[in-house]
Amino acid sequence: MNKRILVIDDDEGVRDAFALALMPAGYEVVCADSGAAGIREATAHRPELIFLDLKMPEMDGVETLRQLKLLDPSLTVYIVTAFVREYMAQLEQARSAGLIFQIASKPLTQEQILQIAIAAIGHPQTDDAPKFLLTLYVNLHDVETDQMLAELHDALNHNLERSHWVLNVVDVLSMPEKAVANDIFTTPTLVREMPEPVLKVLGGISKLSKAIAIITHVGHQQTTMVI
Repeated sequence: MNKRILVIDDDEGVRDAFALALMPAGYEVVCADSGAAGIREATAHRPELIFLDLKMPEMDGVETLRQLKLLDPSLTVYIVTAFVREYMAQLEQARSAGLIFQIASKPLTQEQILQIAIAAIGHPQTDDAPKFLLTLYVNLHDVETDQMLAELHDALNHNLERSHWVLNVVDVLSMPEKAVANDIFTTPTLVREMPEPVLKVLGGISKLSKAIAIITHVGHQQTTMVI
């Protein structure tokens, strides 16, 4: 049975892009053009993964998220948006209220869409998931951070199988705490298994106040390392 993914976005082109990225891989993709329509669809047929836009008319993505979590708190929701900064206060309130969600920045390539789906719910045929899910929080894009992103991408490409990792970049107004406050901890397991050239780039990231890398070991009960 195919894994069911719900895409909620008022832009038809975006909905089509997600369908084109996911359906050939074997996922079942259902689209909704508004928050209300998405809630109706999720109520009728529970999806394993939801891609949710933020900036939509009538009911925005934050309110849609609240309604979806009231329906089923265990729903896996990825907010995909180009307006993180505009909605940052509301998103922080949602997290403070205990709502669990992930964020990815538009635009996403078809490969990125597919890799997020595989990381979140596995492949439709094999249930294989990447070993490492890297989330990079950046609150200032400049020449230095862009160079850092390029170096990290190159290090991952040259030292890990492409199917073993996913890199998400999230633009934020303020940096998350590098501490146990967010139930994040450093584990030596990840240090041992991450290739040295990748760790070297991550070491450079750790010296920047404008970026944090959070690496989740998908294959080992979601152990996490903060750089």
